[in-house]
Amino acid sequence: MTQTLAIFLDAYRDLNSRKLFWLAIAISGLVVLIVGALGINEAGVTVLGFQFESKFVNTLFFPRDTFYKLIFQSLGINIWLTWFAAILALISTASVVPELVASGSIDMMLSKPITRTRLFLTRWVTGLFFAGIQALVFVTASFLVIGLRGGVWEPALFIAVPVVIVFFSYLYCVCALIGLLTRSTVASLLLTLVFWLLVFCAQKAESFINGGRIATQMEVAAIEKAIDVRLSKNAEADVDKLRAELAQEQLSLGKWSSAYWPAYAIVTVLPKTNETTAWLERELVSRARFRRPPNEDENMRFFGSNRVKQKDFDDAVYDDAESRKNVWWTIGTSVLFEAATLGACVWLFRRRDF
Repeated sequence: MTQTLAIFLDAYRDLNSRKLFWLAIAISGLVVLIVGALGINEAGVTVLGFQFESKFVNTLFFPRDTFYKLIFQSLGINIWLTWFAAILALISTASVVPELVASGSIDMMLSKPITRTRLFLTRWVTGLFFAGIQALVFVTASFLVIGLRGGVWEPALFIAVPVVIVFFSYLYCVCALIGLLTRSTVASLLLTLVFWLLVFCAQKAESFINGGRIATQMEVAAIEKAIDVRLSKNAEADVDKLRAELAQEQLSLGKWSSAYWPAYAIVTVLPKTNETTAWLERELVSRARFRRPPNEDENMRFFGSNRVKQKDFDDAVYDDAESRKNVWWTIGTSVLFEAATLGACVWLFRRRDF
């Protein structure tokens, strides 16, 4: 245990000495200070005491605490923690594994009375520590802003810290594997970003196809209901037309379903970055009284629907995500991917002749 702690502290000092570590912490604090400088009243928004009147953004439409929660949700989670902060963390930690296996450094490390498995995993955990510090600073500052400025204290916000660490670990295990194979910091960083982009596109494609599948299911149900109504009123003239439309929609549903399940299977075996963020938002909706995304009560035309309302479609997609894309599927399967990737890293590290 003493050797593990010594290696961890050595790796931490190395990260701590880099300017980017403190730059990322400073930016996190600056972002929260900017949010804290915003205020809201019945007339509109204030910035450092300056009043900006607005008919739509004021306390008549948004309670004070909801205003700050929406900023944390849209800016903090969807943009800062899961994009910019994660990229900064990757830039800062991409060199950990390549420097570990570099000539000279690895010789000194292997001379210590510690197994290769523990040595590699200790260095890897150090990278997660960097992401954890950033998330903790940002969430703690946001907690204080929402409490002091919004008047509501929400300890449930701190669930974002472990979730962000897990989110980053999906990417960092891939970065570690590439760094071990290439011994190049630049290659490990760039290829990890490419992998992240591919995973992002795969999840967006799955979400798009799932939306088409759900919309078509709702359209089929709406047509079947319309047929029953016509039959009850003995309006036979319209039934044949509706049945033809129903047959067409059922055919379309089959195509959406055929495309969806392979996409769902692919996403299941990959780390789910987008879905982890979406799951965190749903948890904050239920635990910290965050607001669900707004619905618009109008005809939903995006998937060619004639009878499905946008509000009903959004509710159906949200309920589908809550029922199928729970924590076990979202984070559990991603952690399995991470465990397999780390297992490959450890196997290579133990077998390689340095």
